[in-house]
Amino acid sequence: MKIYNYMRKGLVAFIFVFACVACEEDLGEVGTGIVGEVNFETYLVDDIGVTAYSMNYPEGVQTNGVPVGALGVYNDPVYGKTTASYLSQMALSRTNPNFGDNTVLDSVIFTLPYFARQVEVDEDGNNTYELDSIFRNTGGITLSAYRSNFFLNDLDPDTNFEESEVYFSTDVPSFQGVEGDLLFQVTDFVPQDDEIILTEVTFDEDGEPILDTSGEVVKAFSERISPALRLELDIDYWNTNIIQREGEDAFLNINTFNDYFRGIYLKAEDNDNDGNLFLFNFDQANITLYYSFEGDDDSGEPGEPTNDGFGEISLEFSGVNVIDYQNQFNPTIVNAIENANTVTGEENLYLKGGDGSIAIIELFGPDFDGDEVADQLEVLRSCDNIIINEANLTFYVDQDALGAGGGVLEPERVFIVDFDNNRLLIDGVIDNTSGNNGPVNTRTNHLGRLVREVEGDESSLGQSYRIRVTQHINNIIKNDSTNVRLALAVSQNVSLDNTAIIGGTGSIDDAKRVPVSSVISPEGTILHGNLSADESKKLKLRIFYTLTEDIDPNSPCGQILGLDN
Repeated sequence: MKIYNYMRKGLVAFIFVFACVACEEDLGEVGTGIVGEVNFETYLVDDIGVTAYSMNYPEGVQTNGVPVGALGVYNDPVYGKTTASYLSQMALSRTNPNFGDNTVLDSVIFTLPYFARQVEVDEDGNNTYELDSIFRNTGGITLSAYRSNFFLNDLDPDTNFEESEVYFSTDVPSFQGVEGDLLFQVTDFVPQDDEIILTEVTFDEDGEPILDTSGEVVKAFSERISPALRLELDIDYWNTNIIQREGEDAFLNINTFNDYFRGIYLKAEDNDNDGNLFLFNFDQANITLYYSFEGDDDSGEPGEPTNDGFGEISLEFSGVNVIDYQNQFNPTIVNAIENANTVTGEENLYLKGGDGSIAIIELFGPDFDGDEVADQLEVLRSCDNIIINEANLTFYVDQDALGAGGGVLEPERVFIVDFDNNRLLIDGVIDNTSGNNGPVNTRTNHLGRLVREVEGDESSLGQSYRIRVTQHINNIIKNDSTNVRLALAVSQNVSLDNTAIIGGTGSIDDAKRVPVSSVISPEGTILHGNLSADESKKLKLRIFYTLTEDIDPNSPCGQILGLDN
């Protein structure tokens, strides 16, 4: 699979330098002829034609190759319920392993770390954490792990194995055998923010466990780890399927192991409540087998035997993986999206992450004369005597439509891209802003954060998102760049530039795409569209400009710029 990265550092540097030089030359020429002649008053035009409507993914959205995993149940009060499960290949931490002689499997530990921030350390070294990327509602879920018998391909057999395989959010139910042997099941599961303190058995000089006065094994502090789902699994199963199969062809290399142990399916199920959904770093998730042995094994440095009597081997979530999204969406909203008017636009725009929906935005109105250029754009291109200072699209949140879904459940960020060419806008390429709060404060010049009724209070109701598209509009009007369609999506992390294919829109090379950051975000919102009944909140393209010389107010250029008012 080709996951495109918009950011090409060399190209970005070239574009930025070129733009700066061009701007300096243009302003130098303008300044020469207008000093003392023109009043640089800033004007605003905000009645440029905009058409916006919603689009969903009837054939799913690509979910293999995304940077994080997703698990859980998210019950959006407006859109409805989304269940996220996770299917992944597993890889051994070392192939063709040697477990030593008289090997005894001591324990098997499943670890799935959450994203968490350390917020405090006390005088005893105990850490307090705050969970991140946890989308809580009010209750627990049932989380089950199965050994999968379905083989996930790295390469697509339909392309003679020349292109990467693409898997979509709706594919997993059609896979045969994903629910094989049940490895564990946790009911009423909710991620916890507690630090985990590990201990280890202490031994005497003869290698025997030290016992306390009551006969219990004495354990000593070993390690602190950040919050995670950590479970002890059945020893007999893993002894039979891993330890006792030492030396078999299934363990020779990655490919033979993938064919033998095809994967793990982590399945989330609703417990008849609102549930919870969380993101996790699959690179740090694993199943680790701890064993004791005699003689030598190979669990030390690669290629070096060890004889300390204790070893470990892990199954890691490092192969092909797929997020399985199952939706039970509000049929009224689904109907509104699927019957959207793509010619005149809509009153509302429906944005939902995961296997959800985006908004398509078309600028500058219709092309009445049939020359494939919007009529308003043709007139603006004839306005040689203007400098565009800023252009933006302000998307107002429709809190009446959101109802109980407003406030804490609203996405903090949205992402806009060139939908026709599957790439960032130039404004996003050159925006290198970042803050102290990670991705939430990234690219804020271009992609403004959600403005809330109470600044800094993420539980208060959202009001609007301002998206600056100044360079994009400059390029269209001044440099005759193509007036492409734009796509607006919710985002969990606007610093991620990769994209995911929308199912049913074409091959890897020509399919339409959405930002990956939208695919891993379950949140949703409803925005006022270009046909909103609230005139003050209609979606509009706002252009702030100055004049380099007077323009006849009654000319086509003067009229479109609003100078005749």
